[in-house]
Amino acid sequence: MDSLPLWLLPLAPAFAALLAGVLALTRRAEKAAPFLTIAATALSECIALGHLPGGASASHVEANWLTVPPRFQIALGVHLDSLAWTMAVVVCVVSLLVQVYSIGYMQGENGYARYFAYLGLFTASMLGLVVADNLFQLYVCWELVGICSYLLIGFWWTRPVAANAAKKAFVVTRFGDVGFLLGVLLLVSAAGSFGFDAAAQAVGQAQAGALTPPLVSAQTFLWLAPLLLFCGAIGKSAQFPLHVWLPDAMEGPTPVSALIHAATMVAAGVYMVARLFPVFAASPVAMNTVLLIGTITAFLAATIALVQYDIKKVMAYSTVSQLGYMMLGLGAGGQTAGMFHLVTHAMFKALLFLTAGSVIHALHHAEEPNDLRRMGGLRRRMRITASTCLIGVLALAGFPGLSGFWSKDAILGAALESGSPLGKIALAVGILVAALTAFYAMRMWMLAFAGEPRSETAAHAHESPLEMTAPLVLLAIPSVLLGGYLHTGHRFAAFLTGGQAQAEPMHGWLVGVTSLAALGGLALAWRLYGTAKAVEDPVKRVPGYTLFANLWYIDAFWNAVGARGALAVGRAVAWFDRNIVDGAVNGVGALCQVSGRELRRAANGQAQSYAAAFVAAIVLAILLFALYQTRATLPGSAATPHTTLKTAKIAGY
Repeated sequence: MDSLPLWLLPLAPAFAALLAGVLALTRRAEKAAPFLTIAATALSECIALGHLPGGASASHVEANWLTVPPRFQIALGVHLDSLAWTMAVVVCVVSLLVQVYSIGYMQGENGYARYFAYLGLFTASMLGLVVADNLFQLYVCWELVGICSYLLIGFWWTRPVAANAAKKAFVVTRFGDVGFLLGVLLLVSAAGSFGFDAAAQAVGQAQAGALTPPLVSAQTFLWLAPLLLFCGAIGKSAQFPLHVWLPDAMEGPTPVSALIHAATMVAAGVYMVARLFPVFAASPVAMNTVLLIGTITAFLAATIALVQYDIKKVMAYSTVSQLGYMMLGLGAGGQTAGMFHLVTHAMFKALLFLTAGSVIHALHHAEEPNDLRRMGGLRRRMRITASTCLIGVLALAGFPGLSGFWSKDAILGAALESGSPLGKIALAVGILVAALTAFYAMRMWMLAFAGEPRSETAAHAHESPLEMTAPLVLLAIPSVLLGGYLHTGHRFAAFLTGGQAQAEPMHGWLVGVTSLAALGGLALAWRLYGTAKAVEDPVKRVPGYTLFANLWYIDAFWNAVGARGALAVGRAVAWFDRNIVDGAVNGVGALCQVSGRELRRAANGQAQSYAAAFVAAIVLAILLFALYQTRATLPGSAATPHTTLKTAKIAGY
C-alpha cells in the first residue's frame, strides 16, 4: 500500500464519514454506513502499514495552505515518523475493531448511520492530529476530536443525563484548551513558524541565550511555554484537576468509551507531550509538573475506582489512573516508557470496555444494566466475554508476562532512574497504585462474573453475537503478547528512537516488588469476593471509604466553585450588558427620538411659521452682533485688531 497517496491516511475516513452523513440525512441505506467507515479505516491502516518508517527516516508530504508576507507560511501535511506511525496504527486498529463491534451493539438504534458518521469523523480527526507536521494542524485536529467527543457522548441526546455529560466534557476541556492555544501562540511567536522542528530549535536557542522571545524573558519562556501546552493535556487526557468530565462521559455508547475515552482521544495529551518532548525536557519545572500531576492523578483515580459499582465507571477511573501513569513516565524522562504504556493500555483497556459493553448488551432489559451489584454468575452464561475480560483484568493489573506488566515496569523504572526526590515519591506511589489497580480490576470481574446471579436478568443473560465477540478475541491477543514482544530486544525503544536507544536496565528488585503488589491485589480481591458469605461490600471497611465514594470532593468543589462561580460571573456580565451597555445604546436612541419629536413640531408645513422663525433668527443675529460691538468699545475692553490699527493711524497723523 506504499503506492497509495499518504494524504489518504486521514482523508479516507473523512470521506467515508461524509458519505455516512449523507445516508443519515436521507435515511436511505443506513445499514451501509458501517461498511463505508470500516472500509475507509481499513484502508488507512493498510496505508500506515505500507509506510513503515525505517530507522530515523519518515514519510512526509505537505502543501502550503497560507502565506503571510514576507516569509510566514502555514502548511498542511502528513508526517509519518516512528512516533506518529505507532499512534496511527493504534488508532486504526482500535477504531476498526470498535466499528465492527458497533454493528451488533448499535443494531436497531435510532441514528444508526449518524453514529458511524461520527465515528468516521473522529477517526479522521484523530489521524489528522497524529500525523500533523506542525502546531497549526495539531491544534485544529485537537479541537476537532473534542467536537467529535461531544457529539458521541451526547449521541442519545434525548436523555438529559447524556446531553449534560456531553456539555460537561466540552466545557471542562475548554479550560485546558485555552492554555494550550496560548502555548502554541507563544511557541510560534518565538520560533516564527508552526513547525515542530522550528519550535524545538527556538527552545534550544532560548536555552543557549541566543534567542529573546517576545513578551517574556528567555528563562520564563522555557517553563511557561510547556506548562501552557500541558494545560491542554490536562484537559484532554483527564488529568487532575480537570479529570471530572471523563467518568460522566460514560453516558455515551460503550463502544465510544472504548475508542475515544480509553485508547485514542484521551491519549492525545500523552501523545502531544511525547511529540513536543524536547520543549518539555528543556525545563525542569515543566518536567516536574508533568511528573507531579501524573502521580496525583494515578493515585486519586485508583482510590475512586475501588468503590465504584457502575462497571463503566470502574473502567473510566481506571483509565484516568493509567493516563496518570503515562504522564508519570513522561515527567520522569521516559518518553519511550510513556508511549509503551500508551500502546499496551490501548489494547487491554479497549478490550475491557468492550467486554463491559457485552455485559450491558446482555442485561439491557434490566433497570440498571451497569450496576455490578445486579450481576454475578455471568461466567457460565457468557464464557467468551468472561474469559477475555479476565485477560484484560490481568493485563491491567500487571500480571507477570502480560502486556501491562512490561509497560508498567518500564514506567516505574523511568521513575527510579530519574534519581530526583520527586521521582522516588512517584515510584512509591506507582507501586501502591499497581496494587490498587490489581485489586479493583479483580473486584470488578468477581462481582460481574463470579458467584451466583444477583438479579433475574443476570440469570437469563446470554452471550453476545459474533460481531461483538470476535473483536474481544482479537484484542485479547495483543493484551497477552504485545508487551513482551515489544520489550524483547528493546524493539519498541529502538523503533521509536531510530535505533539510538540504549538498553534499559531491568531492576530485579523493582520487578519483584511490582509483581508482588499486583499478585497481592489480585489475591486479596479473589479472597474477599470469592466467598458468598459477605453481606457487606468489603471496601466499605477501607479507611477513607467516604472520601473515595465522594470522589475526594473534587466534583463537589467544581460544582460549588467552578460551575456556580461561572454562573455568577455570567450573571454579572449579563447585568452589565443589559444595564450599562444596552442602557447607553438605548439612551442614545431615546435622545434621538425626543430630538426628532421636537424638531417635527417645527416642520409643520406652514409658511407663516417658517417666516416668523426666519425673522426671529435675523433679529437674534442683529442683537448678538450689537452686543458684541458694545462690549468691544467699552473702556478697558480688548480692542479689536481693526480698531487698534485705526487708532495707530490717527496718532501718526
